[in-house]
Amino acid sequence: MKRLIAVTVILVLLSSYVSADSPFTVIATVPPFVRPGDKNVTIQLTVKLETGEYEDVEVELILPRAFSFSKEGSDTFRLGDMSTTDIQKPPLQVAVFQIDVSADARYGDYTVQVYITTKSGAYMDSFTVHVVGETLIEITGVSASVDPIEPGSDFELSITVKNIGSNAIKWMKVILNPNPSVSQEVSGQLTGQLTGQLTQVPQTTPSSVIIPISSDLERVFKDVSPGKSVLASYVLAVETDAESKNHAMMVTLVYQDETGMVQTEARTIGIKIKGSPYLELQGIEADPAVPYQGEEAIISVTLENTGTAEARSVKVVIRSPLGEYTSFIGTMKRNENNAAVFKVFIPETEQKFPENLLNNLLNKTETYKYSLTIQVFYEGAEGAEQGFVEGWDLTTKTKQDKTILYILGGAILLIIIAVWRIQSRRHLKALEE
Repeated sequence: MKRLIAVTVILVLLSSYVSADSPFTVIATVPPFVRPGDKNVTIQLTVKLETGEYEDVEVELILPRAFSFSKEGSDTFRLGDMSTTDIQKPPLQVAVFQIDVSADARYGDYTVQVYITTKSGAYMDSFTVHVVGETLIEITGVSASVDPIEPGSDFELSITVKNIGSNAIKWMKVILNPNPSVSQEVSGQLTGQLTGQLTQVPQTTPSSVIIPISSDLERVFKDVSPGKSVLASYVLAVETDAESKNHAMMVTLVYQDETGMVQTEARTIGIKIKGSPYLELQGIEADPAVPYQGEEAIISVTLENTGTAEARSVKVVIRSPLGEYTSFIGTMKRNENNAAVFKVFIPETEQKFPENLLNNLLNKTETYKYSLTIQVFYEGAEGAEQGFVEGWDLTTKTKQDKTILYILGGAILLIIIAVWRIQSRRHLKALEE
C-alpha cells in the first residue's frame, strides 16, 4: 500500500515537469503474456528521436505493484546523447530491462510507465504487460429432458461447461461418447488383432445402449471468456433392452487458451435409466377344462412382463368359495412369460335323491360355476408394490353315481324274478286243475 501511494505521488510530481509533446517515440517489445511468478522477463524499449538534439537521455520504468526489477537499481537505463543531425549521436537507441512478476499477480493488463529524462526536459510514455492466470474449465451441469429416462425413449442431454479460470478460452470442443465401455471393448479387440495376440473375439459385436439421433457428437464454441458458460446439447435414444441403472458417459473437453496451449481433458458423467415392469394376464386354464366334483383340478395363471424392467417378488393369489391359494413366481425379466400353478380340490355338491336318481337314469351331468378372484402382486426396481385384479369362473360338473344304478338294476332284477315266480306258480296251478 505504501509503495502504491509512493508511485502515485511520483507520477503526480513528474507530470508537472513532463512536456505535452514528446519528441521521442517508444516501441516496447514485451512477451505476449507473462505468468505469476515469472522471473527475469526481458523488456526491450526502442527509443527513437523524431527531431532535435538531446543530451544525457535516460529511460526509467515505473512498475505497477505486481512487478519488480530482477536486479536492484536496474530501473534506469542510460542512452546518452541523441540527435537527428549529428551522426555521432544516433537518433535510435535500445533500452533493456529485466523484471519479475509477483506470485500473487492477478489476471489482466498492467500499464508500465516509461519516463524519459534529458537535460532540457522530461517526457512520459507507457506500454502494457498482460498477465495470464490459471486455465480451468469445469462441467457445472448435466441435465436430461426426461428424468428418469425410460428404455426405448428419446431424450435431450444438456451439458453446461464453465470457464472457471482466469484465462480466456479461444475455442473449445465438447465431445460426447455415450457408450465408453463399448468403445473400450472394441478398441481392445482391435489392439489384440493388430499385435497378433491370441485373444478370444466375441461372436457378436458389443451393442450400444445409447444411440445418438445425430451422428455428430461434437460441439464447438469460440471466445469463452472467464466466468462464461456454454451449453452443449445432444439428442439421444435409449435402446429398449437397456438395463435400469446409472449409465456412465464420457465427455472429452479439448480447448485452446489465450496462451496458445491446447489441452485435452476427459470427464465422466452419468444419467439414470429406469425402466418399469408391467405384468399382463395372458390366460387362465384349468386341467381338466371342466373338472368333476370330488376331484382335484390344476389351474394355471399365465403372466407376461411387457414392461421395460424386471418384476420382482411376483405372486398370484386366488380367492374363491373353494378356498384361498397362493403361488410365488419370484422374478420375471422383460418379455418373459411365466405361470402360477394351483392345485385345487373341487368338493361335491349335495343332491336330492329323486333328482340324483333321475340324472343318473338319463345319463345327465349338472354343471356348477365358482367365481374366482385372481390377484397379481409384484414390485419394481425400487420396491414399490404394484398389481391388478381379474375375475374368472371355474366350471365343474357332477359325476354319475353308478351305485344307484346297481341298486336300481338289482331291484328290477328281483322284481322280474318275483313276477316270474308268481307267473310260474299260477301256471302250475292251472295245469293241476
